[in-house]
Amino acid sequence: MRPRAAWTVAISVVAVAAVIGVAAVMTSAARDAPEVAPAASASTRPTPTATRTPSPTLTPTATPTPTARPGTVLVDRKNDGSVRMLVAGDSLTAGFFATTKDRGFIRLVADDIGSVDVTGAAQAQQTLSTVAAVTDVPSDVGVAVVELGTNDVGVPTPLADFEQQYASLLDRIRSTSPKAGLLCLGTWTADGAAYDEVIARSCAARAGVYVSLAEAFATADFHGPAGRETFAGAGDEFHPNDAGHRAIADAVLAALTH
Repeated sequence: MRPRAAWTVAISVVAVAAVIGVAAVMTSAARDAPEVAPAASASTRPTPTATRTPSPTLTPTATPTPTARPGTVLVDRKNDGSVRMLVAGDSLTAGFFATTKDRGFIRLVADDIGSVDVTGAAQAQQTLSTVAAVTDVPSDVGVAVVELGTNDVGVPTPLADFEQQYASLLDRIRSTSPKAGLLCLGTWTADGAAYDEVIARSCAARAGVYVSLAEAFATADFHGPAGRETFAGAGDEFHPNDAGHRAIADAVLAALTH
């Protein structure tokens, strides 16, 4: 081999060896370098979701069912708040002898209850059987006021007959208007105790309330004077005056929850 060619070959061998050495060093450096976790892309980060607090479910408040106070009956009102009042009575229910009709006890009771339509029968000097026969009982009565028996004391109507007639009238009311508040007034006389007992017993048996008039009748200031001017003519000493009608109205209202 020529000397120049041998020199050239030697240089080539050295160059190749150098390249191989560099490659080996780079490979070793790469192997020994610590692993670095790839940076998370901003676009891949989860977006926090807002937590929605559920709205509380409102429970409707039940409308309480009205109930009668102890010792009273409940006036059954219509949806519009009005009341149909049934009356069955004699001259007291007709307002004798208040100064004006508006001062009769039925009118005073109706005014206190408010928005009342009064229906029924009130006949002076008539007994239970007569008034009951002409008393029509509607199906929407909210309160029934029965004031009968005074004239039966004066006839007198036999107690057994009176009890049967009285019970029959109350049964008609209960059958036709079962939700009506039922009030039964005692007699306006000093001699009606036996009839009052029948009235009270019959009324209680049909979920009604008995209202005695004995104390009001015994009060002298609730009668007379005779000859006073009233819408029905000259007043007497027997029938209640304005104060007497007011006392009866107060006793009736005390027996009502309205």
